[in-house]
Amino acid sequence: MNTPAERAVDSYRPRAAWARTESRPTTPRLLSPALDGAAHVAEFPCGPGHFLSTYAKAEVRVRLIDASWPMLTAAARHARDSGVAELAVECDFLHQLPALDDDLVVVPNAALNQLAAQDPLPPVLTHLRRAVNPGTRLLLQYLAGEASGAGCGFYTPALADSHTVVDHHIHTPDGTEVIRHRRQHHTPERDQVNIEFTYTVNNRPVRTTRVHLALPTAAQVQAALTATGWATTHAHTRAGFREVLATAGNSR
Repeated sequence: MNTPAERAVDSYRPRAAWARTESRPTTPRLLSPALDGAAHVAEFPCGPGHFLSTYAKAEVRVRLIDASWPMLTAAARHARDSGVAELAVECDFLHQLPALDDDLVVVPNAALNQLAAQDPLPPVLTHLRRAVNPGTRLLLQYLAGEASGAGCGFYTPALADSHTVVDHHIHTPDGTEVIRHRRQHHTPERDQVNIEFTYTVNNRPVRTTRVHLALPTAAQVQAALTATGWATTHAHTRAGFREVLATAGNSR
C-alpha cells in the first residue's frame, strides 16, 4: 500500500462489517432535483452506500463504485435491503474509472474532501469529467473550508485541535457496542484536517483509524469545476455540508 489512495482504502477494510451502522448520511437537498428525469445513477466512492432508499424510491438503476471490495459487499447488501431493484457494483479507484453512461454521478458525504487530500482538486474533477458523457449531472456533497458552527457527524470546525470527544455509539451486527472517540488536527492554514477515530469496547481501545481531508473553499471548488468542464447549476448548504449540482460540458 504505497499511494495515499491505497492506504485510505486499506484503512476501511476492518470497518466494513459495521460501516453501514457507523454511517449517518445527510440526504442532500439537491438530490431530488438531481434525480429528476434520471434513469441511471452512480455513487462514487460509495462506501457502505449513502442515499439508497432515495434511489429506490426514484426507481433508478444504481451503480455503486468504490475501491474497497469489503465496502462494496456491504453497500450491495444495503442496496438490496433498501429496495434497489437494478444494481451494478464496480471496484475502481478514481484514476481507473471506466466510461460511465449514468445520468447522474453522486460524490457523497465529504468523499470529495478525501479525494482532494490525495490529489489536487482539478485533477480529481478532471477524472470525473473524462468518465462521463456531456450532459451528465454531478452532485457534490462536501465540507467547505470556510464552514463554521456545528459541522457534521464526523467533523466539527469549532472543536479545538487535539481535544477528544465521544461522537458515536455503534452497534455491530453481532450486538457489540462500540464507542467512537474523535479528535482532529488542522494544518496552520486550516485548509486540511486529519481526523483520528479511536474505537473502544468496554472502555478498551480496539482500533484507531485516521482520515485526511482537504478543506477547499466554495470558491475554490467552483473555480475547479469551471476549469475542468463542469457548469454549476445549483448550490446549497445543509447540515454542515456544501452541495453543488453541475453538468458536464461538451468537451473533455
